[in-house]
Amino acid sequence: MISVGSDKSAAEKSTGPIGRSGRAEHGVHDGGRYYARGRLRWLRKCLDDLGERPVTMLDFGCSGGVTTADYFTQLRIHSLVAVEVSATRDRSSAASLGATEQATFVHVADYRATESIDLAFTHDVIPRMPDRDRAAAAVLVFRSLKSGGLFAFWDRNPWNQRLQLTSTGSSNGHRAFAPADARRLLRGVGFDIVHTTSTFVFPRALSWCQPLEPLLAGLPLGREYMVLARKP
Repeated sequence: MISVGSDKSAAEKSTGPIGRSGRAEHGVHDGGRYYARGRLRWLRKCLDDLGERPVTMLDFGCSGGVTTADYFTQLRIHSLVAVEVSATRDRSSAASLGATEQATFVHVADYRATESIDLAFTHDVIPRMPDRDRAAAAVLVFRSLKSGGLFAFWDRNPWNQRLQLTSTGSSNGHRAFAPADARRLLRGVGFDIVHTTSTFVFPRALSWCQPLEPLLAGLPLGREYMVLARKP
């Protein structure tokens, strides 16, 4: 179990960091920067549609495939806190994302939630955790956001046919985490759901079809999905 209190000492008293089943140690599996940048472009579109202009951002899990510059360029934020949640303190995360004066990198055991963040982002992290840690992680993100703050929760879509052809829909022994599971988890810790969309309907070889994706975003066809939630 992990502590989700805002007090640093309380976090250090937990029996161990949030588990990720070795995700950090085994690297990026999602096709790299093509998909990583695509997530940020889609999130930016959703934020624009809502009239949102986040300034501060939390990257929960140090999402693979992106750099600090990607976050600042695509989302036009002013500051970033990246929280590493691997079982071992992976000091390469700061180097791989590109540390700057506006970007802070911290391990979850040392992180304090201060209810000051406008936008939180995670990809393929919380669903890979043991069941007991998922709610604790969601609560930690909830406590990090200011009232009205948004949480972009990304994961692989277990209903996508291309993924079903290449996998069993599970990762490292964890069952598939469907959009309904994500919504249930987020509602359970206090979030309101804004909407759920799917992306990467077309394979990379058909990237020229991307202009059609917004028309299909409401259908569970894409390679990945995003649940966008808001803290009341």
